[in-house]
Amino acid sequence: MINSLTRSTYWGARTLLTWLVAAIAYVACTMAVPGFSTIGNLYALMQIFATLALVSAGLAIVMIAGEFDLSIAATYPLAGLVTVQYADELGLPVSIALGVGLALVIGLINGIATGAVRIASLAVTVATMMLGIGLGYLVTGNNVVTMADYRPGLQLTEPILGALSLQTILQLGLVAVLILIVKRAWWGRFLYAIGSDGNRARSSGLPVSWSVIVAFLVSAGFAGIGGALEGVALATGQPGPNNAYLLQAATAVLVGGVALTGGRGSLVGAVGGALLLAILNNGLSLAGVASATIQLVNGAVLIAVVICDRPLRRLVQRGSDRLVIRDYETTSAVTAAEAIHSDRGNT
Repeated sequence: MINSLTRSTYWGARTLLTWLVAAIAYVACTMAVPGFSTIGNLYALMQIFATLALVSAGLAIVMIAGEFDLSIAATYPLAGLVTVQYADELGLPVSIALGVGLALVIGLINGIATGAVRIASLAVTVATMMLGIGLGYLVTGNNVVTMADYRPGLQLTEPILGALSLQTILQLGLVAVLILIVKRAWWGRFLYAIGSDGNRARSSGLPVSWSVIVAFLVSAGFAGIGGALEGVALATGQPGPNNAYLLQAATAVLVGGVALTGGRGSLVGAVGGALLLAILNNGLSLAGVASATIQLVNGAVLIAVVICDRPLRRLVQRGSDRLVIRDYETTSAVTAAEAIHSDRGNT
């Protein structure tokens, strides 16, 4: 009982702490960076946050299941490349479906190889990452591609209520739906059980293979949707891996409290980690800080979280132990009082 309470309290505290730090970072940037809180910059911040939250939520699902998806570095740019490459020829809806479909195929390969064949996810996703990068070069002929009609991108990114756009609404809407599914559906509970102990989950009869396949499909699909929408918004694409975005998504998930070993954490925390990184990146960029320095700051944030992880865990454990002991003492006192009252009644 104590261990269960400690674990749940700790990971709940990690999620709360992530959002608290994000709020502090927002206030600090508002005070230190001129123009940070303007409606125009809030719009730019939401554009960064929505895409990062979408990709991070997909990666968090895989990590909760105890796996990892390196192929995001390829599926994200590949979907955008395919969308931009064929938008003028096939039409935007078909090109988006084709780009996201290719990402889903890569996710299906990851899921089957990892969940059914039981190959290590790092090995599988490295291979599919290389496959996706190669497809990108093949589709574009190693050239930068552009869309002749850039009006869909303008419509997709047109400000709504000042700080939002159709792109951010779609992406954050998908994240919200995924959070509800994980919280309400049995599939979410299966993921946590698989991440905690995959062998025990299999021996208990849980659909491990199916759950892992769906997790990789969600990860690839969200990366594909994010990349396709980004391609439409920019009306251009360039072949090659997007390692920086993979690292940002992984940092957001880890900062948000999802355990690298699986079975712990929440999507809400991962979204909070994405918000924190978006605030830092936007604020530092607006202040004129070099992109290399911004990457160093992101790395420093992750290192700080890793360093503070164990002290925070001990602090929460002590508080939980005290709470359980106090509850036990109260229950014992009530039981003793009831026993005394019962004895007096019998006499």
